Amino acid sequence: MKNALGTWKGRIKGKDRAETLENYSILFIIIGALLLSFGIGLSVLTEKISVVFSVFGAWIVFISTVALIFNWMMKEFRSE
Repeated sequence: MKNALGTWKGRIKGKDRAETLENYSILFIIIGALLLSFGIGLSVLTEKISVVFSVFGAWIVFISTVALIFNWMMKEFRSE
């Protein structure tokens, strides 16, 4: 298990800090989307816990998207 975790960390790690932040942001967008989908699907069975999963997943997606856009802007300004 430790070796597999090391492989994932190696794939996420970029050439510089900006690329690493970009990779982590994309990963958290995927995780947030999965949580959001799980919460929406869980709403068929129960109402209270599905709201928690949906809101938390949407919050993760939103924050990660803002971080990704900010990172892209900083990379663009630094390149000129």
